[in-house]
Amino acid sequence: MRSPKTMSLTSSELGYLWTGYSINEMSTWYLTLFREQSQDEKIKDLYTYALKDAIEIVKERKKLLSYDGYPIPIGFSKTDINESSPTLFSDRFLLFYLHNGTRLGLEFHSRSLASATRVDVRKYHSNCLISAIQLNDKVTNILLNKGLYWRTPTLPAPTSPEYIQKSDYLNGWHGDNRPMNSMELANLYLIIDLLMIIETMCLGFAQTSESDEIAELFLKGVKVAKKQYHALSGLLEKDELPIPPSLSSEITDSKKRVLSDRIMVTHLAGLFGSLLSQYGFSLGTVMKHDLVTTFSTQVAKTGTFLEYITRLLIEKEWLEKVPGAISHKNL
Repeated sequence: MRSPKTMSLTSSELGYLWTGYSINEMSTWYLTLFREQSQDEKIKDLYTYALKDAIEIVKERKKLLSYDGYPIPIGFSKTDINESSPTLFSDRFLLFYLHNGTRLGLEFHSRSLASATRVDVRKYHSNCLISAIQLNDKVTNILLNKGLYWRTPTLPAPTSPEYIQKSDYLNGWHGDNRPMNSMELANLYLIIDLLMIIETMCLGFAQTSESDEIAELFLKGVKVAKKQYHALSGLLEKDELPIPPSLSSEITDSKKRVLSDRIMVTHLAGLFGSLLSQYGFSLGTVMKHDLVTTFSTQVAKTGTFLEYITRLLIEKEWLEKVPGAISHKNL
């Protein structure tokens, strides 16, 4: 237990520690399963490395939460995965999946560190961030060495720095409609990458779920992700820029149970939550009317579907409650 002389966890620290525990604990089971299903030794070794990191991260998070007397999230267990099940996703997809996961991890750990005050919590999040950076380097290097890394387009260098001269730089519907700038493109491509992961995961989950109700949820997820993928790809097509190919062909024909419905739906909620965050961040960087409108529209659609998933998690009693403030009115 925490010493009376030690500062209590702030709400910000608690939020990131508790939520991070739930995310990382769940990820250990996906990493365990996908390591077993991988046929490529280098990718298998990469998953072993990532799993070792995730287990250590969970262990330290548990210590910090327990130290302050907070209950540990229930999480999942071996019963939520079927390690002997036939391969569901190709090695190519497993590599793309891990790459996307490291990106999201980098963002989460950096925000966790920025919200931390206590020395031990800051040190912990710093170590998590360093681990995420190292994993990202390893995944990126393997993608490059295997010729699988899909590079976003290069852009011509301007002859000199320049200021924006006209307000039509903001146009997107009419008038002088400029191509997207590099920051707009960077965030757009990141969102499309995440949508491709979501679409493929949903297809695989729908194919292996033992519940018609849950399978239908995943098929709805496929439709949402696919529509958004095409909407955003249209923006690239308008500027005559390359569009990343879909990953839906990276799924096998296996229909055997791979994961429990609870762990699959929980992961789906996390993926759409990450998508919502990506749209929100991207909105702060866009300077074209059509991009603002497109992103805002997709935020609403993503939020609606995420609420649908959340309601189902609550109805099934699968969603754990994040520690929150006290309602003094209800005491």
